[in-house]
Amino acid sequence: MNTTILDRYLLREAGLSWFAVTFVLLAIMLSTRFARFLAEAAAGELPRELLFKVAALSSLQYLVILIPVSLLLAIMLSLGRLYRDSEIAAMMGCGVGLGALYRPFVLLGALLALLTAALAFQIGPWAGRSADYLVKNAARLIQFNPFEEGRFKSVMSGRAVFYAERMSADGAALQTIIAHVEEDDGGVSFVTARSGTQRTDPFSGERTVSLQNGFRYRGEPGRADYDVMRFGEFTTRVSPPEFIYISAKRKLMPTGQLLGSDDPNDRAELAWRVAAPISVLVLTLLAVPLAHIAPRQGRYGKIVVGIGAYLLYSQLIGVGQAWIAKDEIPNALGLWWVHALMLAWALLLIARRQNRLRWWR
Repeated sequence: MNTTILDRYLLREAGLSWFAVTFVLLAIMLSTRFARFLAEAAAGELPRELLFKVAALSSLQYLVILIPVSLLLAIMLSLGRLYRDSEIAAMMGCGVGLGALYRPFVLLGALLALLTAALAFQIGPWAGRSADYLVKNAARLIQFNPFEEGRFKSVMSGRAVFYAERMSADGAALQTIIAHVEEDDGGVSFVTARSGTQRTDPFSGERTVSLQNGFRYRGEPGRADYDVMRFGEFTTRVSPPEFIYISAKRKLMPTGQLLGSDDPNDRAELAWRVAAPISVLVLTLLAVPLAHIAPRQGRYGKIVVGIGAYLLYSQLIGVGQAWIAKDEIPNALGLWWVHALMLAWALLLIARRQNRLRWWR
């Protein structure tokens, strides 16, 4: 398709507006999520080095929700400025019709619909699974950390209890260590040391603990013949249990597992993923007639109407998804009735703008 100077101008205006709106909305959504991650990191439930990685993966999931509404607002904002500055009136006076006005916005909507489809079907679920895996695995490794400053820590289902009076900021250096471990043969080991160090394998989570200047007492409870050993350095390895990642969240399931499933909940999730890119195209068609502003109206006069249209669309999709999950509507109908209603509304507004509905004043 050949693009004109006008097409490139309108495409640039809408593209810049879309980028700005998406950035603001994404920042708002991530700020709430990041605050929760910061609280988990402060509580020791999530390593600080994973904060930005998990937030970046979460942003890929949020884009599926943000692209439709951000494109709607971007088109309405850019057209609102053009209406206010009388540029649309000048275009119409030069013979530019509604079809030529639509062309760059439809092109932008098609490109973003392809991006939304990739995010909804492949990238978003993968990012969600990756973030969920990182959080759960980090929580497992932190929970298995045998040392917390000034606290007794129970690990291995209560078979071992560790204590460290003081720890360095990175947790590598320890002072005044006490350990109580139940061994496989029924015996008990009690270890004390003045200082120690620990290192963690970042891949397996295995910890190598080295204790210096201490004593080890080993024996069986109820008997007096304990073995006492004094050591200059004592090294042991603490291995966490094998981690098997399991997630029952349908939002994180690969799309291939949803295809052909007879479970109504799986069909509801698949219908939502299909609806995401379609909603981008429908909202693109709806945005142009909704953005029309009369000469004395303000630039942002129709933004509330646009937000209301998006909320109506999203609520209908949510209702339809719930009906599919409850198996109350035919599988072939799915969410297509929602798209048909919104598309009919868009076509009515377009016909009205072209004065083809003379009965609609």
